[in-house]
Amino acid sequence: MFPTEKDYLTVGKSFLGFGAMRMPNEKETARMIDVYLDGGGNYFDTAWIYGGSEEMLRKTLVSRHSRSKFFVADKLPPWEVKNHADCDNILQKQFGRTGLDYFDFYLIHSLSDEKEKGVNDMGLFEWGAEQKKKGLIRHLGFSFHGTTEYLSRLLQSRPEAEFVQLQLNYKDIMCGNAGEWQALAIKHNVPIIVMEPVRGGALAALPPSAEKLLKDYAPERSVASWAIQYAATLQGVTCVLSGMSTLEQVQDNLKTFRDLKPMTAEEIAMLENVMREVGKISSVPCTACKYCDCPVGIDIPTCFLLYNDIKRGSGTAWNLKMMYNTLPEGKRASDCVGCGACVRLCPQKINIPEELGRVRKEME
Repeated sequence: MFPTEKDYLTVGKSFLGFGAMRMPNEKETARMIDVYLDGGGNYFDTAWIYGGSEEMLRKTLVSRHSRSKFFVADKLPPWEVKNHADCDNILQKQFGRTGLDYFDFYLIHSLSDEKEKGVNDMGLFEWGAEQKKKGLIRHLGFSFHGTTEYLSRLLQSRPEAEFVQLQLNYKDIMCGNAGEWQALAIKHNVPIIVMEPVRGGALAALPPSAEKLLKDYAPERSVASWAIQYAATLQGVTCVLSGMSTLEQVQDNLKTFRDLKPMTAEEIAMLENVMREVGKISSVPCTACKYCDCPVGIDIPTCFLLYNDIKRGSGTAWNLKMMYNTLPEGKRASDCVGCGACVRLCPQKINIPEELGRVRKEME
């Protein structure tokens, strides 16, 4: 019933992974983890940059469950290292944060074209291979937010990479180039771990007209389950990470995986219609990953979340604007100084200062 280490590296069947990016408080997280483990899950994904998530896993998972019951994936942030000594230092701190002495899966985090030279010059994949020899990590891979051309170079030139973590969901495949990334991984026989299957919650909070299509077809199903099923049944996928933040989401995802079936042609066509409805709405493609780390202190994800909710018709405009105006001084869109530091960090390549200008006009 429980996936093995090999299952996550062998294409043929996909499993549900627990993404630690969006966990709630300690008590609720512990309950969610218990239900997830009891339901047959055992893959936990965290990262240096996911504020507090490594420590939260130590408290709610590592200190409460046998090491034999779970696998943990952590990540090296290439933007915070200059040499192998820096890499060693971060890895040791991650062991301290998580309470572990090895990682089952370890990734070079968020690779994009602008990081290519630095990653090569610092020999990060070579460093990762050395950690495998030492037994500090079991399997090495990378997560990706770049161009198709860069992914092709990586998969051809990095035999050290045993798996790749890609942002695959029906929006990015039907309306973007994620399908090209999937095809490259299949071509090179590299297993895919899926991140953002619900695109930061956007595919669980659809515009009313789009949601109605799914509810009319299968009223008993959650909107999010369609996105999870789509990602989980893609060719080449071995694990789908869900950034679950409530017990209900854990239970719903486990239910989807218990009776996982490939989507029919009719269901795929319906999702294409859903995307046509979504395309009518002008919203910001933010996934609330919080990588942007505004040096001024603007709460960029919340600004975009409330703006998108208005555009999607998710709630009344006056209430959403009231919620926006409760943001403390210095946290709102109008506080942006246009420095552009956030743009360099955004995996979705959003022109954040420009989009904050739209938020300001709508919300203030």
